[in-house]
Amino acid sequence: MKKMLAVLLLAIVIIGCGPKMATQETLDALNEARAALEAAQAKIAELGGAIDELNAQKAALEQEIIDLEEEIGTLQSKIDKNCKKMK
Repeated sequence: MKKMLAVLLLAIVIIGCGPKMATQETLDALNEARAALEAAQAKIAELGGAIDELNAQKAALEQEIIDLEEEIGTLQSKIDKNCKKMK
């Protein structure tokens, strides 16, 4: 009787702890989550490229501003010299 009870308890533990089969609903949710993850990773990569492009444009515009400010300074100096000569 004790052996039979021990075998029965062991069988219950093995069956209860054994591998469970995933339902189709769970598999569908997992596939949907995987697709969402891949889409998000692609969007991150796309946005990273856009950020790099915008940073390059920003640097070019900042350099253009510096160049224009230097040109303004040069032209202002010429204007000042010419105005002093006229006085």
